[in-house]
Amino acid sequence: MTQTLLDRARYGDWAVIAGGSDGTGACFAREIAAAGINLLLVARRPAPLETLAAELRAAHGVEVRTMVQDLNALDAALQMARATEGLQVGLYISNAGAEFGGHAFLDTPLTTINELIARNCLTVAAACHHFGGLMRARGRGGIVLMGSGAGLGGQPGVAAYSGVKGFVMNFAESLWAELRGHGVHVIGIAAPIMETPTLRNTLGDMVIPGIVPAEEVVHTALQRLPEGCSYIYAFGEPPEANEQQTAMRRERVLAVERISQSLFS
Repeated sequence: MTQTLLDRARYGDWAVIAGGSDGTGACFAREIAAAGINLLLVARRPAPLETLAAELRAAHGVEVRTMVQDLNALDAALQMARATEGLQVGLYISNAGAEFGGHAFLDTPLTTINELIARNCLTVAAACHHFGGLMRARGRGGIVLMGSGAGLGGQPGVAAYSGVKGFVMNFAESLWAELRGHGVHVIGIAAPIMETPTLRNTLGDMVIPGIVPAEEVVHTALQRLPEGCSYIYAFGEPPEANEQQTAMRRERVLAVERISQSLFS
């Protein structure tokens, strides 16, 4: 990564990565640390957090703090806010873990569904409300919300996951429209199936058509952050469809914004 991909002067001294211990979160951490930005890594498992933190300190000389926190907890955003009190957080990355399906909604335990909603909706909304408010007051900052292609339409076998990731994408695009005039960049990523340790622990050596390296997805997310709105990985379509669907989503948000302004301004 080069300094032109992520500008510390633009985003500030600190980044928070919720879900930042391995896989996609670790990829975000490496890209951000390479830009000289300090990090708070938040996840449930202390060992991977500390291993990654040590790697980043040695490789980039940045300050890295770790926070053991269950993102399903109703006070998760509050705890992140307390942990960053006094720090100038200019980047917030929501990287809630993937959910593997194969079970009908009614056969899924209600506790699992409630955790999905808490992690992907309640914690995301509360964290964006806190960090986004500070960024708007400063007139700069960036928010990356990792969604999923499952959120672009109904998907049997992962009904609740599809629903919460639909919230993530619509929420990100809405925030982009509301904050872009205040110097705060926002992007939602409709992520594809990514090559991560978690996926391999679940599926083993299974060959998965269309799988994308996590590093590639993260690089695209940060590269497109200043442009914002969203980036769509069009499942099962040729690469050019990514740009086509991304442009369609952006134009829809802008069209709704124009209509709203004409009606209520």
